[in-house]
Amino acid sequence: AAAVVLATGGGGQVFAHTTNPTVSTGDGIALAWRAGALIRDPEFFQFHPTALTVAGMPRFLITEVVRGEGAHVVDSQGRRFTFDYHPDGELAPRDVVSRAIFSHLQKTKPDPYCVYLDLRLITPQRMRDRFPSIIQACQQWGVDLFTQPIPIAPVAHYWMGGVATNLETCTSIGGLYAIGETASTGVHGANRLASNSLLECIVFATQLSQLKINSQVRASEEPGYKQEQQDWSNEMEKINFIRQNVPQLMWQSAGISRSQAILEDAIAQLNIWYSQLADLDVSQYVLKATPNQTLQLNSEQAQQNLRLAAETINLTNIASLILKSAAWRRESRGGHYRSDYPQTSADWQLHTLIEGDSWRQSAKIAN
Repeated sequence: AAAVVLATGGGGQVFAHTTNPTVSTGDGIALAWRAGALIRDPEFFQFHPTALTVAGMPRFLITEVVRGEGAHVVDSQGRRFTFDYHPDGELAPRDVVSRAIFSHLQKTKPDPYCVYLDLRLITPQRMRDRFPSIIQACQQWGVDLFTQPIPIAPVAHYWMGGVATNLETCTSIGGLYAIGETASTGVHGANRLASNSLLECIVFATQLSQLKINSQVRASEEPGYKQEQQDWSNEMEKINFIRQNVPQLMWQSAGISRSQAILEDAIAQLNIWYSQLADLDVSQYVLKATPNQTLQLNSEQAQQNLRLAAETINLTNIASLILKSAAWRRESRGGHYRSDYPQTSADWQLHTLIEGDSWRQSAKIAN
């Protein structure tokens, strides 16, 4: 093809708790990394502090506008504990409020494992006028926010890192373009401001639409064709185990608060799992596929199993990028917080750049 555009969204499914849909498995970023494209700043992941948390239900984001209207973050005793961590309390920046809630949960270990967002200081009519979708979502999961606080906890929400692009959406590979959360355009820095991702999509989609693509594509090899009879069912137990455990590992080791020893342990465990994946027969169709290869599968089950294998491999790839970058950047900045390096360092006012297994720093960024 003369041009390939990666627009696969983010990778929030790499964490056990996320607002991202099930398809957000970092596919575009993993594909680009395996192809040798430049990846930038994967350690910067934004965690939203207030998501509706009901056991067995998908996480639903409760916008910070609610807190701006006067809602309070409280614990099970009704105490506004966020002021213990920042003078602005629940109105502090997202990453600060997320860490405050995470730290409080780690200390108090409540059952259920959540804190609460109390909207009852806002008049009922004001709530109906401003937050109809939140009211509806809470009612759907059995929470009446007019009479009780909303159970909440922090969740992975937005990935600032991704495939490095210039202002025309071009990656480091000719003919390969990236847009949206897949891309690292640089406009979000280390900590995206609310709603800026929508503006980014509008602006960079316009940039992409104005590109002049070289239509003279080099002659490619003859297309290959293979008919595959097996559905790899015998390999699914291992794949399902890794798919379920990678997000748990990432939440505990590279979530809201990180430290060197825990990151290194997680990297070691992830390497074991990836080696196990790479040895599976089904993985060869993901890791050794060629651009002109056509694979004919014999059943719907085979299609589902191949997709699960691909997504699991992609998740382990992006998990590795996040873990290694988080261990490499020995400071705290934006969406990346190190409990062992809690301060921001001027020496790290730069981008993390990755090509293959090589990590390097960009030139320092001027204020």
